[in-house]
Amino acid sequence: MIITDTSANTNYISTVPSSRMLRCDHENDTPTQHDIRTATMRHKIHSPIADESPPILPDDIVVAILLRLPVRSLLQFRCVCKSWKTLISDPQFAENQLQLFTVNPTIAHQHLSSSTVTRTCKIVSFPVKPLFANPSSPVAPISVDMNGRYHILGSCNGLLCLYEFQLGCVRLWNPSTRLMSKTFAVIDDIVIRCYGFGYDPVNHKYKVLVVMSDCNEPATKLYAFGENSWKTIQDFPGTPPTGPGKHVNGTLNWFPTEEGFDCNQWVILTFDLVKETYGKLSLPKQDNGGSIFNPVLDVLSNCLCVCFDHSGTLWLMKQYGVTESWTKLMIIPRGDGWQATYQRSFRPLCILENGIILGKTPCSGLVRYDTNTELLASSMLSQFGTKGPSDDSKGVVILEGDPDNVLRCWFLLI
Repeated sequence: MIITDTSANTNYISTVPSSRMLRCDHENDTPTQHDIRTATMRHKIHSPIADESPPILPDDIVVAILLRLPVRSLLQFRCVCKSWKTLISDPQFAENQLQLFTVNPTIAHQHLSSSTVTRTCKIVSFPVKPLFANPSSPVAPISVDMNGRYHILGSCNGLLCLYEFQLGCVRLWNPSTRLMSKTFAVIDDIVIRCYGFGYDPVNHKYKVLVVMSDCNEPATKLYAFGENSWKTIQDFPGTPPTGPGKHVNGTLNWFPTEEGFDCNQWVILTFDLVKETYGKLSLPKQDNGGSIFNPVLDVLSNCLCVCFDHSGTLWLMKQYGVTESWTKLMIIPRGDGWQATYQRSFRPLCILENGIILGKTPCSGLVRYDTNTELLASSMLSQFGTKGPSDDSKGVVILEGDPDNVLRCWFLLI
């Protein structure tokens, strides 16, 4: 047993001997307090740092450590002291943590899909890293039952934007902490044709955009969480797109509804969450020109990416808004059987620095593609029903940071 006795000028580190070495009042009694103090003084050791104060970490180091902790730990650490509670509750702390996770290449990646017809859904979470280390080993998923109450409008920085069918309101939900936002926005119970959710990095607000259709003309509305009402904004130029927008760099992005067959006619429609204005982006130039069928727009490593079914190519826009920054990332080799199936509608989920890409196809579930060896491999995750959504579902792909700062995938099973 170790006892530390600290006085004003002396620090003692004392070892208390066993009871056989101490006098007892009776045979079965414990040593007296006098004997313990006497034995303690015999083993007194003078510390060379007796006159020094206990080491205290500088505030900037404490902040740097806390910024790298998962949200669940931070919620607990708010109870340590008032200064930590004030620090962790400061919006600037959350902003700094967000910036840190944004530039961290090991942040989480997620994939979700939800059905607007059946309204039944179940989120399954599983670690992604084991898929790259040992793809043949099964992983244990973690399930979250959403009870069919919500439709997912999008995800950003690990937060889900949910539309609650019964109440007609929009709310934020953190899957890691299971916390739901108290602030919600009610919209009319009409058909939502187009939607998107993202973060305004200038005004530090999460915003959701919806294009609603009723008997009259479509109406485009925008809501910033923290405000009290929706506001009507300018409609999309031309026919508005359908489905979810992809959030990249403070913008939402869609393919247009009209399907052109000339590659020069295809563009990406954009909405700037800061300026609240529309725009267009050009697609990468094809090597041999020709037609484009069923292009897929997604986000990979915080960059916009496009997959072309007809050629099995994946392009990455490394600098948002700069057409010249389109880079050909991979070409899925043409082949028969299962390789031909993988080439069709391949959707990337996440990529590691070693060049391995985890993706999915509607028919084959999850696959791994090594850009160095150009080899495809199936994944054990097909056992969890993680194949693509059915024809009556809308897909939402999330490739942004999880507050737990753990590389994970989320699937919403239909």
